[in-house]
Amino acid sequence: MNNLSISILNAENISSFLEKLKNVEKMLDNKKIEKLFNITIHFDVMDNEFVPNTGIDIKKIEEVEKFGYHVDTHLMVARPVEDGYIDKAIKLGCNDITIHYEISKFEDTLNYLLDKKRELGGNLNIGVALKPKTDISVLEKYIAKIDKVLVMSVEPGFGGQSYIESSTDKIAKIKEKYGNIFVQVDGGINDQTISKVISAGVDSAVVGSYLTKYEMKLQDRVNILNIILNIETLPKEANLEFERRTVQAVDGGYAQGDILLGIRVPRLRKLAKVWYNIISLNTIEFFISSPIHDYRRFAIFCLTNMVNSTNKDEIKEFIDKNIEHINNWDLVDALAPICIGKQLLEKTDTEIYLVLREYTKSDKVWTKRIGIVSLLYIAKAGRKEVVFRVLNDVFYEEYHLYQKATGWVLRELYKVNPKDTLLYLVEKNNSRKIPTILKSYATEKMSSKEKNMLK
Repeated sequence: MNNLSISILNAENISSFLEKLKNVEKMLDNKKIEKLFNITIHFDVMDNEFVPNTGIDIKKIEEVEKFGYHVDTHLMVARPVEDGYIDKAIKLGCNDITIHYEISKFEDTLNYLLDKKRELGGNLNIGVALKPKTDISVLEKYIAKIDKVLVMSVEPGFGGQSYIESSTDKIAKIKEKYGNIFVQVDGGINDQTISKVISAGVDSAVVGSYLTKYEMKLQDRVNILNIILNIETLPKEANLEFERRTVQAVDGGYAQGDILLGIRVPRLRKLAKVWYNIISLNTIEFFISSPIHDYRRFAIFCLTNMVNSTNKDEIKEFIDKNIEHINNWDLVDALAPICIGKQLLEKTDTEIYLVLREYTKSDKVWTKRIGIVSLLYIAKAGRKEVVFRVLNDVFYEEYHLYQKATGWVLRELYKVNPKDTLLYLVEKNNSRKIPTILKSYATEKMSSKEKNMLK
C-alpha cells in the first residue's frame, strides 16, 4: 500500500483538521521519518438521492487544495453529469474522480469522463466504485478504460460503519484478476482492519472516522497507521511454525491465541529505534495490547529505548497498567532487566526488594517472572544481598520458567561474585535439593570442582 487517503466526510472544520494533519507530517519530516505512504484527501460528495445523506459542498475542494494535498473526489450521486458534479470538480482543479457502477447512466457517465480525459491531455484519473454487494465481474467490460477501482467496504453514505469482512477477499480477487489496476478501499478502516487490506494487496486505504472522530490525538493515530504499515511490509520468516513453537503460540501453549507474522527480532528492534522518541505511550499502548505478538515485541523494544529519555515512574506505571499483555518469556526477558531492574540500581536494597516483591508474590506466571528477571542488572552490579533476598522468596518454585530465570540471575551474579554465589547455592542445597533446571543454569560458568560441591 502506498497511499493513505483521509476522508473529510466527518471533519467538521476542514481547515482546522488539515492544519493539524499538516503539523503531523511536518513533525515526521523534522524527525526524518520515512513515510511508507503518501497522504491524500478523499472528498466525499453526496446528493441525498443515490445515498440517503448529503456531504460537504463540492466547492470545499478549494479549501483542501490550499494545503497542497492531492484530492480524489468520490461522487456518490445519481447524476454526476446532468447535475454538474464532474464539471464542477474539474473546474475546481480535481483530476481524480470516482463514479459508482450502480448509477442508472453509468456507461454514459464513464464515456463523458473519458472525453474529459482526452480534453485534459490524459490528466484525469477515472475510478469506478463498487458497493459491497456488486460483483467484481462487472468490471470486465470497463477495466481497460479506467485507472482505479474503489471497493466500498461499508454501504456508502455514512461514516463510522463497521468493515465488511468479505471486502478483503474482494480486493484480493480484483488484484489477482486485473493485475496492476489501482485498488482503493473505503469504509471501516482503522488500526484493526488496515492490516487486512494491506495483506489483500490494496494500493490505497481511505480512513475517515478513525482519524476525525476520536479523542486520541491525530498524531498518535497517524503514527499507529504508519507503524502498522512498516511492520506489515517487513520480510517474514520462512519457518513460521518453528517460531510458533518457540513462543508457545500453539494449542495448549501459554501463548495460545497469539498471532505471529514471523518478523525477525532484529528488524523490529531496528524499527523501534527509529520510532521510540517520536511516539507517545498512548501509541505504544495500542501495540502492547495487540493479539499480534510481533506488535507487542515492537512495543517492548520501544519501551527499552525510552528508559533514558522518559520519566522512570511513568514507564513503571505504564508497565503495571499493561502487565497482562507482557505475557511471554521473550517479552518479559527483553523488558524487565532494562525497564525495571536497571532503573532500580539507584535505590537502596530495601527499596529494590519492596518493588520486586510486588511482582514475585503474584500468582500470575509472567508477573512473577518479571520480578525475578528484573534482578539481572542488579546482579551484574554485584548487589548480592538484595539479589539473595528476592530469590529466597522464589528459590524452590517448581515451575520451570521460574527456575530458569532464577538460575539465569545467579549465573550473572557468579560472574562478578563467584565466592558468595557458590556459598549461597551450597547453603540452599544443604537445606533442600536445588531444582535441577535452576542448578543447570546457575552453574553453567562454574568449574567441575565447584559443581561437585553441590552434589
